[in-house]
Amino acid sequence: MKKIMVCFILLASISGGCASITGRTTGETIDDSSITTEINLKIIGDPELKYLKINVDTFRGNVTLTGTVKSKQAEQRLIDLSKSVRGVKSVVTNLIIEK
Repeated sequence: MKKIMVCFILLASISGGCASITGRTTGETIDDSSITTEINLKIIGDPELKYLKINVDTFRGNVTLTGTVKSKQAEQRLIDLSKSVRGVKSVVTNLIIEK
């Protein structure tokens, strides 16, 4: 029983010193996932945007949009939609406008 307890304490102390690879806390990771999910749901729910293939990445509340859109208006609509989500600090676009 003592050996099990010692192993448990040792394991707990070792794992407590581990850091996340991304440098984010669990809470930040969950918040970022929620933001990404909400933006994706808004895109799918928008009749003008739902057929676009847009990648949404969120890191510490900063959103990056990647993909191809048909117009500058569609790009701006995606930016505005993303900014409307609670927790978004900034939006960066790597969107390509088709010609």
